[in-house]
Amino acid sequence: MLKNKNLFLIGFFIFFLLSFFTYNFCFSAKANLKSKIYVIPVKKTIDLGLSSFIKRITTQAKNNHADAVVFDIDTFGGRIDAANEITSAIENLSPIPTYAYISNSAWSAGALIALSCKTIIMKTSSSIGSAEPRTISFGAMQKPDEKLISALRAKFKTTAQANSHSANLAQAMVDKDIEIITAKDKNAKILILTKQQFLAQQTQNKLKQQTIISPAGKLLNLTAQDALNLKLTKLVVTSKKECLDYVMKIIPPSSQQPSEIIEPKINWSENLVRFLTHPIISSLFLSLGIISLIFELKMPSWGISGTIGIILLVLFFAAHYLAGLANWIDIFIFCLGIVLLMLEIFVIPGFGIAGISGIILIISGLIFSMLKHPFKFPSWELSNALNIISYSTIFSFLILVLFLKLIPKTNIWKQITLNTKEDKALGFQINSLPKSISAGKIGYTKTMLRPAGKAIFEKQTFEVTTLGEFISQGEKIKINKLQGNKIFVEKLTS
Repeated sequence: MLKNKNLFLIGFFIFFLLSFFTYNFCFSAKANLKSKIYVIPVKKTIDLGLSSFIKRITTQAKNNHADAVVFDIDTFGGRIDAANEITSAIENLSPIPTYAYISNSAWSAGALIALSCKTIIMKTSSSIGSAEPRTISFGAMQKPDEKLISALRAKFKTTAQANSHSANLAQAMVDKDIEIITAKDKNAKILILTKQQFLAQQTQNKLKQQTIISPAGKLLNLTAQDALNLKLTKLVVTSKKECLDYVMKIIPPSSQQPSEIIEPKINWSENLVRFLTHPIISSLFLSLGIISLIFELKMPSWGISGTIGIILLVLFFAAHYLAGLANWIDIFIFCLGIVLLMLEIFVIPGFGIAGISGIILIISGLIFSMLKHPFKFPSWELSNALNIISYSTIFSFLILVLFLKLIPKTNIWKQITLNTKEDKALGFQINSLPKSISAGKIGYTKTMLRPAGKAIFEKQTFEVTTLGEFISQGEKIKINKLQGNKIFVEKLTS
């Protein structure tokens, strides 16, 4: 009996010690756990390199159980597809609180990103709005497509509604035909309405118009104070520190220690993708790559120009592949076009189906590699792709003119090229053809003529050229004409 009692006491003592240490360990771990606040920069142009960075960091923030995510926004806009990817990444953060801190400008795509956050905080000198979609062609703004405006207006509306922001204000940022006014109802409540909504509800709800926020014909762009008055923004601050102080007060404290502020930076590969997918840089790389390959065709063996051309085209396609634009099918189409064009130039006589097909495939491969949705052909995406190809054509033309007109006159070019002329005064002579070789002379082809090759007349071999036709080996031919020491032949028909 005593033995059982001692065992009971020992067991109870061990249980007590384990419970004590476990409690202290858990309490200590909880005390050392800091609140994590991610601050993600949304700066400069909204592009696919930036969206890749934001998707990576938002996934990391969710996996690390962040207490809040703040998006530091300062942008004039950019690609619509990139902005859509960013808004989807922000939506996937739920239920983590999201904050948009507008440090300067949240225009166009930047406004959509701000509206996708649960809370908007603006710096004193900042603004938000001006989100009408635009496409640029040769430096000039094109008239926006009504279909695109309608789709973007709906996107702004649903995004604003999902985050308890004014849908009317959001729509007026996209469509300048929407007139926004403030009205006071019978209970003295201030409402933000479109002109059509006001007219429809005026009598029933005894509405009284107050002020016109955004007149018809002008896009809505709000200053920080205007946004505060209209309750679009929660708070107006003077610095990012003030914004973060507010966020730290709002989130529930997980410990007595100060919150950990995590400010990730875009890595080198994402920066490289942003650089290489810029329309001007893409155009330059594409044009220089193609021109380098054209120059390589004139060389007797593979050289530096061909290597540079391959590197530039690889960088062009690799950047668009990493950005999610190009895929292996687009690259295959482009390469197949190059192969067909080479066959047309070096193997198949004349210029026919292979050459035309090659050019079509090259252009198609380039266009597809710059489209996010190749089978939907959004007008703005197609316009952007055609702009890059147009710029590439212009760059190529200018570079060819520069090369042909200016470079031959430089000292470097004169040092690497042979300038000696085969002048008769210097003793050079051109071997004349035998007198027996004249127009109408009959012989046969020694090699295939496509259109140049070799033929035999009077048991002698001569270099000959057809008038453009293809003549097989062993066919009877006759001389059509002579030009100096050049022999032009045609197939003998009986």
